[in-house]
Amino acid sequence: MTVLQSIFLGLLQGFTEFLPVSSSGHLMLAEKLFDIEAGLFFDVMLHLGTLLAVLIAMRHTLLQTLRHPLADKKLLYLTVASIPTFLLALIVKLFVPENIMQIALPIGFALTIVLIVLSDKLARPRFRLQQASGICIVITGLTQGIAVFPGLSRSGSTISVMKLFGMNGSDAAEFSFLLSIPVIVASAAVEGWEAVQTAIATPWYCIVIGIVAAFLSGFVSIYMVMRAIKTKSWIWFAVYLLVPFTISLIVL
Repeated sequence: MTVLQSIFLGLLQGFTEFLPVSSSGHLMLAEKLFDIEAGLFFDVMLHLGTLLAVLIAMRHTLLQTLRHPLADKKLLYLTVASIPTFLLALIVKLFVPENIMQIALPIGFALTIVLIVLSDKLARPRFRLQQASGICIVITGLTQGIAVFPGLSRSGSTISVMKLFGMNGSDAAEFSFLLSIPVIVASAAVEGWEAVQTAIATPWYCIVIGIVAAFLSGFVSIYMVMRAIKTKSWIWFAVYLLVPFTISLIVL
């Protein structure tokens, strides 16, 4: 792996982790189009870069939640939503073959487009996160679990679902970012365990550069999503997704 490739993959991972466009789908397309084999350990390190980005971007909310775990419902909601996420992700990892995951890529992009369009046109904000119902939180967790399929954006699908339930867009985006923390940690732990059992061929400086690139682009993408929610430009992500959707139909 070259330095330019590590920068490219780091920026791609960071931007697409939080933008509603599917990081797994974009990385899969990048590997196909540019014949890049990063290796599992490198992918794990990129996840740690995006984890650091969301921890810093959401630090005030996290600190408030940890200081008042009973008064602030976010910790409870994160726990409830994470349970179906982990169960579905485990089922997919154990029973869904890799070739099926690749075939599902354009379907995932298409579903993300549909969810974004529906949430943009039909959503009517009626409540804040603290007033969310249990069914809203559980369905959000299930949606995040299904988003392990490439092309189906984790942030795009969870934010869209919460908006369709009637949650305020900014609260939906914030909760989606917080919900990514246990997912990224669990994913890094599982992939890290698999990675330590294989040889690490990527040079250490490429790994460090990739982590920095993923952190910086992840940090920027979080604020891009928050701005898109507030300025009502959410629909443009669906327009953009027509590009990777079309490419996926051609190359896969």
